[in-house]
Amino acid sequence: MRMNPFLKSLAFLLVICLLCPPFSWGQTDYRFQEDDLLKEMDKAEPAPPEQKGQEKFPLIAAKQPTVLSKLVDDFHGSLRLRGVHYWQNPPERDGADTRNDFGEALFKFSDKISYKNFALNVGGWVEYGNEENTYSGTSFSEFWQDMDRRRRIMDISDLYVNYNRDSFNFLIGKKTITNGMSTLYLPSDRMRPQDLNDPMDVKDLNLWQARMDFDVAEATTLTAAFLPVYQPQKTPSETSRWMGERKQGESTEFDLYDAGNANMKDDVAKVTDTNFGYFARFKKKGFYGWDLFASFYHGPNPFYVVREEQVPGPTPGTTVPQRIKEVVKVDDYAVGFSTTYESWEFHGEVVYNFSYDRKDDDYFNYVGGFTYTFDDFAKKIWMEKIEFTAEYANEVITRVQNAENYVSSSKKSRLGRNDILSRINFEYNNKLSFQFVCNFQVDNVDYGRFQRLEAKYKLRDGLITKLAGEFFGGQSDSTYGRWQRNDRIILEFEYSF
Repeated sequence: MRMNPFLKSLAFLLVICLLCPPFSWGQTDYRFQEDDLLKEMDKAEPAPPEQKGQEKFPLIAAKQPTVLSKLVDDFHGSLRLRGVHYWQNPPERDGADTRNDFGEALFKFSDKISYKNFALNVGGWVEYGNEENTYSGTSFSEFWQDMDRRRRIMDISDLYVNYNRDSFNFLIGKKTITNGMSTLYLPSDRMRPQDLNDPMDVKDLNLWQARMDFDVAEATTLTAAFLPVYQPQKTPSETSRWMGERKQGESTEFDLYDAGNANMKDDVAKVTDTNFGYFARFKKKGFYGWDLFASFYHGPNPFYVVREEQVPGPTPGTTVPQRIKEVVKVDDYAVGFSTTYESWEFHGEVVYNFSYDRKDDDYFNYVGGFTYTFDDFAKKIWMEKIEFTAEYANEVITRVQNAENYVSSSKKSRLGRNDILSRINFEYNNKLSFQFVCNFQVDNVDYGRFQRLEAKYKLRDGLITKLAGEFFGGQSDSTYGRWQRNDRIILEFEYSF
C-alpha cells in the first residue's frame, strides 16, 4: 500500500528539520547567488512530449519532477515500537538498572538524490527508550569515529556518493561492508562494527570507505576498498544485565576479557595510517552452479586482546597493574561457496586470522551448513512453506598468543567455537509466519544455549506485529550462560513506508 503523499511529505520534512540545524552549526556561511547544480538536475529529464489538446488546457499538462519531489518519492522509512519484559531481576551490582520492563521507539529513514550517473544516499535512525546508561545525544566531534559506547539517539549510518557505470561502481562515504555466503553465522564478515548495547537487537554502525566494484566478466566482480577509520563496537554498560553473572568460585564480576578486578582501560584506535584497513574480494556467481568468493583484509582486529603494564601506584615508589583492551593488527584470508540442488542449498566458508607479532591467536574459523525447503510436505500440514537451516561452526587455533605483557587473547569474545546453529521458518500464509532459532555452544567447558521463538503477523500492507520469546542458559563462563537471567518476551509493531 502506498503511503498517503501528505504523510510521506510530512515524514520527509520531519527528518529535514532534525538534520538541518545540527549540520548548519558546523558549516561555513556560504551564500550562493545561484544553485546551478539544482537547475541542471531539474533539467536532467526532458519534459514529456505535448499531447494533443494540452495547448488548450495548459493547467492539466504533466508537471516536470523537481528535486524536492524526487526526494519525497525516494524517501523511505519505518517506525518500530518495542516493549520488553524480563522474567527475572538482573544480577545485583552498584548502579544497576533493576527494572524488568522497557520500551523504545525507533524511526529509520533513507533517501537519495540522483544526477546522471551520480547518487547521494543518506540513511539513519532516531531512537529512544527508558533503558538507563544506554542513550546519548548526537556528537559531531565524533562524526568520523564514534568512541562513545552508548547508542546515539540520532545516527546517520549511511552517507555516501555512488558513481555508477556499465563496468564498475565507485562509492565514497559511510556504508556497511558485508562479506561471506553463509546464512546464520558468517566467520568472514569482520568489517561490520555493531551497536551491542542489546546484543540480541544489534545495529550496524557502518564504515567510512572508498570502494570500487569492477565487473571484470559476466557475473564476476572484483572489489577493492580503503577503510581509513577504525570503528569499534559499542558494548553494554558495566552495570547492564548483559554484562552477566559472577564467575563460579570468584568474587569478581565476569567480563568478556577475563580482566578480573584489575584496573582496566580501553585502547583508543586513533585515525592514523597505522590503523587503516584494506579489503579485496573476488566474487563469482553461477560458475557451473556454484557461487564462490575469496577475500583478503588487512587492518585492525575487530576483537580486543588484553595487555598488562605496571603504572605508578597510590603511594610513592609503588606500582599497580594496569590492563588495556588493545586493538591489534591482523590479516584475514577467507574463501566460501554456495550451491543448490533441487530443494537443497549448501554453503560454507572459512577464514584464517593471522596476528602480527603474536599479539593474538592465529586460527581458522569455519562454518558449513544447508537449507532445505519443504513444499509438498508443508501443504500437507496446512503450511505454505517450511524452510529449515542448520550449520556447524568451529575454530582451530594454529598458534596461541605469545607476546610479552599480553595476558589474554580475543578467544572469549570470538563466536563460532564449536557451535550448532539452526533456524526453521513456518509460513502459514502471506500474513502469518513463525520462526524458531537456536544456537548451542557444545564446548565441554563453556556450554551454552540460546533459543528464540517468534510469531509474525501482517496486520495490513506495511504494518506488521511480532511476538517473540528469548531464552538463555548454560555454564556461567559461556556466552549465553552469563545471560541466564535475561529470558524475556518481546512485542513489536512496525510500520514501513
